[in-house]
Amino acid sequence: MSSWSSLKIVDCIEKIESEELILPVVQRDFVWKSEKIELLFDTLLKGDSFGGIMTIKDLKGKEPIFAYRTFIKDYIGQNNTSKQVQKLRKNISYIVDGQQRLSAFYIGIQGTYHNKQLYIDLFSEIEYKNFNFKFAQNENSKELKKELDNFDGTKKNTTFWYAFKDLYKNIEECGGAYYTVFEDIIYEHSEVKFSNEEEERIKRNIENITNQIFNFPNIGICEVRLDKKSNEVENRIRVVELFRRLNQGGTKLDGFELMASKLKGFNPNNETFLQEIEKFNDIGFGKDEVIKLIFILQDDHKRTIANISKDDSDFIERNKSRIESALEGTRFFLEQASLYKFFKDEKPSIIPLYFIAYFLFHQDKSEEDIKTYFKNSEINNKNYLLIYRWIFLSILNKIFRRRGAGWTAYSTGIRKILDVLKNYKNKDFPIDKLFEMYNNHPLDFDEKIKKKWLDTYDFDFFMYIVYGKPKSFRKNDIDHIHPKSILYTKNFDNSKINSIKNFQLLDFSTNRSKNDKELEDWINNHVTNKKDYLEIHFIPANTKLWKSANFEDFLEERAKLLVDKLRKEL
Repeated sequence: MSSWSSLKIVDCIEKIESEELILPVVQRDFVWKSEKIELLFDTLLKGDSFGGIMTIKDLKGKEPIFAYRTFIKDYIGQNNTSKQVQKLRKNISYIVDGQQRLSAFYIGIQGTYHNKQLYIDLFSEIEYKNFNFKFAQNENSKELKKELDNFDGTKKNTTFWYAFKDLYKNIEECGGAYYTVFEDIIYEHSEVKFSNEEEERIKRNIENITNQIFNFPNIGICEVRLDKKSNEVENRIRVVELFRRLNQGGTKLDGFELMASKLKGFNPNNETFLQEIEKFNDIGFGKDEVIKLIFILQDDHKRTIANISKDDSDFIERNKSRIESALEGTRFFLEQASLYKFFKDEKPSIIPLYFIAYFLFHQDKSEEDIKTYFKNSEINNKNYLLIYRWIFLSILNKIFRRRGAGWTAYSTGIRKILDVLKNYKNKDFPIDKLFEMYNNHPLDFDEKIKKKWLDTYDFDFFMYIVYGKPKSFRKNDIDHIHPKSILYTKNFDNSKINSIKNFQLLDFSTNRSKNDKELEDWINNHVTNKKDYLEIHFIPANTKLWKSANFEDFLEERAKLLVDKLRKEL
């Protein structure tokens, strides 16, 4: 059964403060940016619709259907953790649809967003419904511009910024007597000589704010009451399904966010798990990727929101420490292999990391041993070398990108890799079987580094390896070693001019100073340390090859140097 009612903004704020309006554990995080909060307040003062709110009623004296959390007043990127109580001391209403809007009102009226509070320009042209809002740390912040365009964009008008939180408090304390607040503000700024037009705008804006927040019941609330004859699990599932349907619009949730809501509905502890696991965001494991990992760890690559079940929740409850240890071990592997920086900054496919975590999770070892499995890995860990070779060659050959007929990395690839690995739990990493699977598919893959394959390799990974897996890696400028402008005049083939064998990485300023100089001129007259330059960029030392006339011979010799570098890394 459901019923509709209307509330004023002030009523909602009071209910949020008293924790009568709360957020069920299945709700997603607050995701709005400051600009969207500002736009909501603009919509409010214009008197436009901003949609209804859907709630679920839960009654005093019983155990709540869900663990729940309060709204955040001072938002700095975090979200409150839900709590589970044995018995409700008062009636509460879970917000099923409308969290983003109510959170935005609460933050703008009572709180802060990344340590900034909401300001309104009280000189806003209310007659044209042209309202100005901005988050800033204080009234002197540079975000609060001294001049803004008029509604028609023609001329400038000055501004009078005022903290919205202070305005709300003053109106509340005066019992909604907006004229008193107006006089207080004029008195407070007695040193300012307001014109009659400016005073009129201040007064009308305060009157409008008073009406829209304190006087007009402009928030529609649809309250749904659950069937008390249904058991707790049935009611939870009903609420989650309602939440899923409602969130197909508005600030959309993707499939994995909805899975997260379902998981939290089955067990409130899953919320804490999903929050804590975000510490692996540096290597690409956000909530979405962790939920996908949960399915892979259970040897199921196809699980979707349609069939996520309590079994998945129970799996997390039983194994959450082990999952975390497997991810710790995965990060440690990347650090040992000097690949951490590449995964953190370049954000390549996460697919190989799923299976490093999978390998560790299924080892017959303690959680602590899983975390440190790759310690001293170069010396005494055979599986470190096998996994390193697998990930190195797979990325280099673009296996984790779409390659070949019928191969899509995120579906076909995950399925086929999982089909191999699930037969080798707690055994040596089956690199030969994986490479055999690549070749049988068939994919463009070769275990050996060869000159003829250089231009087919993954460019980002290739450059990262060639430049020695540096701790700081930025592709500031991709530079043609032999300038393409010169090579084009000599009619060299375009594929050779733009071959990876003719590319180097230079910082922006060096690249600009090099410009289109002949390589020979550049090295002899502009490079300060020839030996270092040649070694860093794998430039052949034969000076004849620095002439553009010998460009093809240059490519042949540089290819040998690049192949040697890649082979050494293996």
